[in-house]
Amino acid sequence: MKESLARRFTVSSFDLDPRGEARLTSLAAFFQETAYQHASRLGFGYHDLLKMQTFWMLSRMKIRILRYPAWDEEILVETWPCGLDGLFAMRDFRITSDKQEVLGLATTSWLVVDGRTRRPVRPSEALEKYREGQDRPFEEKLQKIYLPPDMVSVGLHRIVYSDLDVVGHVNNVKYMEWCIDAAGQPALDRHIGLFEINFMHESHFGEEITLVVSEKGAGDFCFLGRRTGDDREIFRAYLAWDHS
Repeated sequence: MKESLARRFTVSSFDLDPRGEARLTSLAAFFQETAYQHASRLGFGYHDLLKMQTFWMLSRMKIRILRYPAWDEEILVETWPCGLDGLFAMRDFRITSDKQEVLGLATTSWLVVDGRTRRPVRPSEALEKYREGQDRPFEEKLQKIYLPPDMVSVGLHRIVYSDLDVVGHVNNVKYMEWCIDAAGQPALDRHIGLFEINFMHESHFGEEITLVVSEKGAGDFCFLGRRTGDDREIFRAYLAWDHS
């Protein structure tokens, strides 16, 4: 069954990086908002799940950006569900310009989580009927990100009010911000071509997260966020620059 939603966004001044282009995190926020609205239309939105004391939690995400839209540029963000993979509900995205140029692609996997136990529950089988009849953005499935052994700690972040979202944990876009900030000067000089992230556990207000980084060949980065209180992995991420 084909079912998708397309939403128009205009790149605003608060979405911009120093080059006058949309930040990767702004585009990820557009994905999140479009997914929320589409899930609501399908009857699986935030308020629908809240009635069953459950909520959506993003588990894995992979984004490829071909061109970053500029200030005041109007873009179209399209999303569609892609059925189930075990406990995971799959959802893909595409960004296009007003001239039908493909600017970016993304694939994501989501869990339905019990709001009381904070453990995954099986999503509705009704989601299985939504399998878009078009090619997926990436041939390979989303996988656990490999981390090299030569990683070093680059800082500690104490979670504050502005990191949190409506379910009371750190929002996925905030983890992306931490990683891009840790990349330093190269983030000002180069475009991010690929960003992939695994969300392992929730983190909450007042907790401290140690950010561990490894710079790979071609200047790409691997990241690990680890909670200081129990040494638990919170997220893993991989960033690759646009080498075109």
